[in-house]
Amino acid sequence: MGQFYDSIPPNLIEWIQKQHIFWVATAPLSQSGHVNLSPKCTRGMFHVVDESKVWYEDMTGSGIETISHIRENGRVTILFTAFEGPPRIVRLFGTGTIHEFGSPEYNALISPEARQPGSRAVIMVDVHKVGSSCGYSIPFFDFKSDRNQLHQWAARREKFDAETDQDINGKPQNSTTGTQVSEKGIRAYWLNNNMASIDGIPGLDTAPNSEMAREKEVWGFSGKRVYKSDKAMVEKSHNRGLGMGGHGVVVDKSFLVGFGMGAVVVGLVGWAQILGRGVVDTYWN
Repeated sequence: MGQFYDSIPPNLIEWIQKQHIFWVATAPLSQSGHVNLSPKCTRGMFHVVDESKVWYEDMTGSGIETISHIRENGRVTILFTAFEGPPRIVRLFGTGTIHEFGSPEYNALISPEARQPGSRAVIMVDVHKVGSSCGYSIPFFDFKSDRNQLHQWAARREKFDAETDQDINGKPQNSTTGTQVSEKGIRAYWLNNNMASIDGIPGLDTAPNSEMAREKEVWGFSGKRVYKSDKAMVEKSHNRGLGMGGHGVVVDKSFLVGFGMGAVVVGLVGWAQILGRGVVDTYWN
């Protein structure tokens, strides 16, 4: 049975911080615009400030729908779902604010040393309603490993940005500022792919031309990091014996409780069939 709260309960905060994936839903104001739903990994990039505020580090992608929609109207819903342990779905309904790469707000939250390669913004969400529902139909999945492919791709591009001022011959110029932009760098990718949504709503505004974007030292941190291939990450996880949730083979007590509840339901089904009573319908509703 679904429950609603005005803020995030402490037990849900603890649960959220253990998840590996979440989804972000946004939509434009136009009735003919495209509703968007984006999957995201947590990987140390999702943060709960308090019971009414969360934020996550937004990575570079082929589109800019979430940022565009939030910039236009602020509406956003974040969804988490349990893939292990007791079933659960949690929705965070809120109003979003965009803090682009290089802005004072972004810099205050993410230092160059801690920044993920390809990070382009902070998505801050003021939560005004929280919904928790059963998730009985969601299947179980085992977490194997985070993927490194996006990090590898972004780190390679940022390396070109770090070297731009050393090798600028033949590189295209940014017509807005006149500064040099490597055609293979992340800034050029932002300018070519992240400036507007598929409906034409403005996306990134200041990030490609920010003062910090012109400091090669910022991009240098990515070039110093080594990210293993996705295959190597999965093999490493397997060799360590990572199973359910990627946290080893220790059985979660809450999972046992959920399993026990499932056994109770199965028993009720059997009695309902024998006695001809609506016990199960009463239990589920």
